[in-house]
Amino acid sequence: MMKSALVVALAGTALLAGSPLRAAPLTAEEFRREVVGVPLCGTPRSGPFAGKALCTVHLPDGTAVVAGSGVFARGVWEADGGLVCRRGSDDAPERRRCIAYERLGPGRYRNSDGVEVCLGPCP
Repeated sequence: MMKSALVVALAGTALLAGSPLRAAPLTAEEFRREVVGVPLCGTPRSGPFAGKALCTVHLPDGTAVVAGSGVFARGVWEADGGLVCRRGSDDAPERRRCIAYERLGPGRYRNSDGVEVCLGPCP
């Protein structure tokens, strides 16, 4: 997969179009406690992965994997304040993309791009 596609996949994985954020973003500690090591899954409604069921797993070692519907990509992630910043494994640090997450309910989140995800596998 091309590096630019990897960044898009990591930034927009598990997309479900949503409304603007209304709740406070998760802290880095909340993200680590609730999301790290488990799949965040969904299906994008738009963009290069529209209609593809995808899951991203943020691993405790700072790596991330996106997989599903014929897509497989590896990257790295780090917490930066209340943001989760990701980039392709071989991308320069300045290519990272940072987003915030908010909790919508048990096992459901929305990122600052308005994308909804759930702890997978999702119904």
